[in-house]
Amino acid sequence: MFNLLAAEMPSYVIYIVLGVVFVGMMLMTIIPQRKQKKRMQEMMASLSVGDKIMTIGGFVGSIVEINTENDRFTVNIGDENTPVNVVIVRNAIRTKL
Repeated sequence: MFNLLAAEMPSYVIYIVLGVVFVGMMLMTIIPQRKQKKRMQEMMASLSVGDKIMTIGGFVGSIVEINTENDRFTVNIGDENTPVNVVIVRNAIRTKL
């Protein structure tokens, strides 16, 4: 039965269907990536001294200093009594808490 349907269908229909599926799959991957990148850029732009952050390594701390010349942050990962300041790059920040 399948052979009869394939014989009756023009060959260009198969290419159209494959093209639509390909475009659909591309859109399903590109659009979420763009949204995630936009959210990340907005979060990075909103960072200021005193914000609590989590790094990609899992460290949680508060921003003590922002050096915009070389995109580095000084983060206190200790407590207020015994501060432990660490310098990290902008790309090492995962989330703002």
